[in-house]
Amino acid sequence: MIDRLIIGLAILLMVGNNYAFDIPQALEIPIEKEFKLTQTQFNLLYSIFAVPNIGLSIGGGIMIDRMGGRWGVFTFSLMLGLSQLFIAFGGCYQKYYMMLVGRAIFGIASDLLHIAVFKVIARRMPHCLGTAMGLILTVPELAAALNSFLSPYLFEKTHSLELPLLFGLSLCILSFLSGLLLIYLDTKYDACLAEEPDEEVSLSKFKLTKPFVRMSLITTLMLAAYVPFLDNANKFYHERFGFSIMHAGRIVTVGYIVAAISSPIIGKISDSFSHKRQVLIVISTLMFFLSHLQLYYMPHSTHPNYMSVFALITLGLSYACYSSILMPALQSTVPDNMLATALGILGIIENICMATVPMLSGFVYTFLKGEKDRMRDVDIIYLVLAGIGVSLSIGALPSQGKDIKYQKDAIKQLHQQPEENNNLI
Repeated sequence: MIDRLIIGLAILLMVGNNYAFDIPQALEIPIEKEFKLTQTQFNLLYSIFAVPNIGLSIGGGIMIDRMGGRWGVFTFSLMLGLSQLFIAFGGCYQKYYMMLVGRAIFGIASDLLHIAVFKVIARRMPHCLGTAMGLILTVPELAAALNSFLSPYLFEKTHSLELPLLFGLSLCILSFLSGLLLIYLDTKYDACLAEEPDEEVSLSKFKLTKPFVRMSLITTLMLAAYVPFLDNANKFYHERFGFSIMHAGRIVTVGYIVAAISSPIIGKISDSFSHKRQVLIVISTLMFFLSHLQLYYMPHSTHPNYMSVFALITLGLSYACYSSILMPALQSTVPDNMLATALGILGIIENICMATVPMLSGFVYTFLKGEKDRMRDVDIIYLVLAGIGVSLSIGALPSQGKDIKYQKDAIKQLHQQPEENNNLI
């Protein structure tokens, strides 16, 4: 019962993060008009979100391993709320650079908050991690779906960015309060009696094994095929499939809803068939590839093309697989006491992609100015990323038995070996 309550609080903790993260996407055209931004300048609001984490995520991960997941939940949920306050002021007073600074701080807090939550949940619920993480990562996406409806609605009612941004701030405050209650319950009903931060954790003790490197690349590529696409999904469906801006925002929510609904089922499958996890990884990457294949080959339309909804359904299932299969698979390649450090290293790779892919898509979109269906060409980027991920996951199949080990004891023993054995890659 307590574990379920903690999962519920972890979901509420991430609601503010997911809602506020996608406010620019829901208000892309109003923001571009009010601030007189190009597509590349708008995409910078997402790239700047990732840039600081290229250097800071690993340090934050090591600190969370040393100080404990609860400390991370408190610190970075507070930091998240303060950064959204900064963004709201920038939007209200049309200070573009203030919004950029706020988004950069928000990015640091968001990444490290995810790591802290993962640390708490993995330590408390190791045997149902697929189900737990699937719920925690996908159900808050419903907040992103709500944002796609609510932010444009609030803007149309007020013709101002002020109310949508301040509503996002109020949800960040609610998330902070949920985090405080999560910390209290996890401390009071800790099955291990006390959280024991590992002061011996250091980067020099972390060993880059082949399973960890491979899973890091796969999860990064799949995330890069998902998040940057959704950042511009309203515009994509408006220009390519003939939906109005308001209607496009509603259609895009289908992916979020499908991910939230399907994640408990996919999580149960992941937990029950962990011995077949490598096959599940291949299926997960294929789902991402299939979703972008549909988006690429569907015809351009000036009238609403409702067949395009099937691509969003596939994309929603893909993200549920990412949350319930790929992330637990990554967690199983490192020892528990260095999980946050491992996620910090993963954060470096992910944030390089999250910083470059939006800028690349913005550059391609601008470069093809005048083309009738330039959004189709932008989707090639995501199709290639997903395709590389599929190749990596299939390439791991022949060596599954001896190369990908999902036994915690074996992984921990490997990290305790002398330094001369650190030549696994």
